[in-house]
Amino acid sequence: MHDTCPSKIVDSQPIMILNPAARLPSAQRVVVVMATYNGARFIEAQIRSIQAQSYAHWVLYIRDDGSRDETVQKILHLAAHDQRIQLVQNGLGNQGVVGNFSMLLEFAAQREADYVFLADQDDVWYPDKLAIMLANMQDLEQNYLATTPLLVHCDLAIVDSALQPVANSFVIYSGLYPATAHLGVLLSQNQITGCASLINRALLKLACPLPKSLRMHDWWLALLAAAAGKIAYIPQPLVQYRQHAGSVVGAVSLMRRFVNFIKDWHHYLEVVRRSLLQAEMLEARLLTRGIQLPDLVKRQLHTFTHILNRSPLNRARQLRKQQIGMHLAIPRWVFIVLITIIKKT
Repeated sequence: MHDTCPSKIVDSQPIMILNPAARLPSAQRVVVVMATYNGARFIEAQIRSIQAQSYAHWVLYIRDDGSRDETVQKILHLAAHDQRIQLVQNGLGNQGVVGNFSMLLEFAAQREADYVFLADQDDVWYPDKLAIMLANMQDLEQNYLATTPLLVHCDLAIVDSALQPVANSFVIYSGLYPATAHLGVLLSQNQITGCASLINRALLKLACPLPKSLRMHDWWLALLAAAAGKIAYIPQPLVQYRQHAGSVVGAVSLMRRFVNFIKDWHHYLEVVRRSLLQAEMLEARLLTRGIQLPDLVKRQLHTFTHILNRSPLNRARQLRKQQIGMHLAIPRWVFIVLITIIKKT
C-alpha cells in the first residue's frame, strides 16, 4: 500500500496527497476501459488487479477486437461473477488498438462517465492506483474546475512476461520528462502512456469523437489536455507494465530508440509526418469547439501546423523559437533534421 502520493502539475506547484482513499466519494461514475485482442495469456491477471483496487466503485468496459484465442471466454467467466465487468459488443469487428480504444472512449462518453482510466490487457495494477490517481484528479478539479479538460498520469514499473523487474521507472528508462512536458514537447513526442492515465469528463467530451487517422489515442488525449487544460504527473509507478513478444507499444530505452533510428530512419520520418497531421486535427478540434487558448499555445500550434510552408532553415529556427521539440539534445536535433527534410505535398 502507498501512504503518500506526490504529484507534480505542469506549470504549477506539487500537490501532496495524504491518505487518498479516505478522501474519495463513492458515488462518482468511475469507468475503466480496456481494449483486448488475443490476450488470453494475461487478461485474467489484469482484471484481477482491477478487482483488487482499494477504491471499488468502478465499472470496467471491455471491447474485444476479434480475438481468436480464449480472451472473450475468460472475460465472460469473470463478468459472470462481478457485475462491474461488462463486455461491449458492437459487431464492428477488428479496428486495431486505436480504433478499439476510440470506440471505448466514445462508449464511456455516451454513459456520462465522470472519470475514465485506460487499461491494457496485459499489465498488473498496484492496489492503490485508482485511489491515488482519483485523489490527484479531484485536487486538480478544485484548482482548475471540473469544466477544465484534465489528465493525470503516473510512472510505470517495467516487468517482463513473468512480472520480473526490468526497470523501476519507465520514465527514466525511456529518457522522458513528463513533469515538464508542455504542448511544444508533446507535439514532437508523446510522453504520456495510456494505461497510466486518467481523464475527466471535460477532456473526454473534448476528445470525442476521436479522429479516424490518429497516430495514437493516448497522444491525442495528451495534446488536448496540454493545449486546452492541465496535466498532472505522479512520479510513482502504479502499474506493472508488462513487456512481451505480443506488446503493441512497449518500453524502449533512449539508446535503443537511437539505434532503431539509424536502422530505419524512414519509419521515424513517417512518424513526424503523422504528428504534423495530428496537430492539424488538434487545431481543427479546438477551433470547432470554440476553445480559448493561451498565446504561447496558439503560437506553438500555428507554427507546427504550418511549418512545412517555411524554408528548411527557417523551420529549424521557428521550432527553437517556439520551444517545439524534445527535451534531450540529440533527440531534439534528430527531430529538427527530420522536419527540415520533409517536402510539402
